[in-house]
Amino acid sequence: MIKISVVIPTYNNKRLLNNTLESLNDQLGFESGGYEVIVVDEGSDDNTRNEIGETPRTYPFQYHYLERTENSCRSRVRNIGWSKARGEFVAFLDSDMIVGRSYIRELERCFETQPDLLVVSYRFMLKEPVALADVRSGRIFERNYRKLEYLEVRHFDSQLYSFNLPTLKHPWHCVYSCNMALPKARLEQLGGFEESYKGWGMEDTDIGYRCYRLGMSIVYSPGMDALHQYHGEAFGDLKSQNKMREWDLNIKQMYKLYPQLRRELPRWRLNYAYATRRVAPMLMRRERNRNVHRLALRKEEDLPFLKAQIAELSAQPGNLIIVRDEVESLDFHLWVQLLGHTRSEIRYFPSSYVFDPQEIKRFLGQVFSWKKLGVLAYRGMLLVGSRFVRSFYDR
Repeated sequence: MIKISVVIPTYNNKRLLNNTLESLNDQLGFESGGYEVIVVDEGSDDNTRNEIGETPRTYPFQYHYLERTENSCRSRVRNIGWSKARGEFVAFLDSDMIVGRSYIRELERCFETQPDLLVVSYRFMLKEPVALADVRSGRIFERNYRKLEYLEVRHFDSQLYSFNLPTLKHPWHCVYSCNMALPKARLEQLGGFEESYKGWGMEDTDIGYRCYRLGMSIVYSPGMDALHQYHGEAFGDLKSQNKMREWDLNIKQMYKLYPQLRRELPRWRLNYAYATRRVAPMLMRRERNRNVHRLALRKEEDLPFLKAQIAELSAQPGNLIIVRDEVESLDFHLWVQLLGHTRSEIRYFPSSYVFDPQEIKRFLGQVFSWKKLGVLAYRGMLLVGSRFVRSFYDR
């Protein structure tokens, strides 16, 4: 019986996709038929189908080819994929991701704890191409990727606001479809991804927002972190002017679809946060005069007592609970997040992801040089100018 369906959209990405498909082989704890993989090809002309056909697979596999049309978009590809899914839960992966052998097992563990979840996980950004043989042998995972040089933007943001997403003001803003999962029944209820978004960005933020409005918990699972294969994009690289323009148009579309967003998160605040790289403060709760409680989990046997402490403190107003998890129990991080948006904020930090603030500051200063910031400012001005021109002709 298929429990989990993995949907992978692709376009002219055969080499990276082959690595992704190989990494999904022989997932721990699952016999053949326990999960399936569905590739939806949005009109590739690089012989993708024949190339991936040579990769042996240990799971049921579907391949669907779509002709590119004026209606082609990221949402449409994913909607075709999940509509073909036979599993109770649907995971979405991009075709440049490599997952560990415990990926599906970790995902199943989340849904066994609470079936009605939107689960997201982050990426480690690789700096060089990956050979298929290294994926097949598992050598790709012999390196420690929990280092500053491999982290993605959400890792850095979580250093500030914690890895406890439900306590945020806008947890839906952390939803990226490159590595996420939810029940198929919820996708059916929502009607899937919104297909009015064209080009790059916001279709995954949109579905995160709608799941949040339905009352679903949005949680982060560190056990599902994946490797993002290098193909000319790494942390700190600036988006192209075209991507920025498409993203800006899609933000406009989202605010048009959901007028209440203007009250929940004014668009100027969103633009300001991105322009100044202050997304994390935008998401954090802003309560004052709180009693700070610093707690640490150092031994597994202390977990029941610590849980009782956290539950009591978070149920009362006026506290800020900062938890450092040195054990990184398989269930503790999920337990904290399933407490939801508690009266007092809980900031949760697994020790292996926590870095010295000064070290982070130095690293970010190297990544975001003055030259890059100047280019970003220039592109921002071009974007504002094009937006002004569009508003003039839209009158």
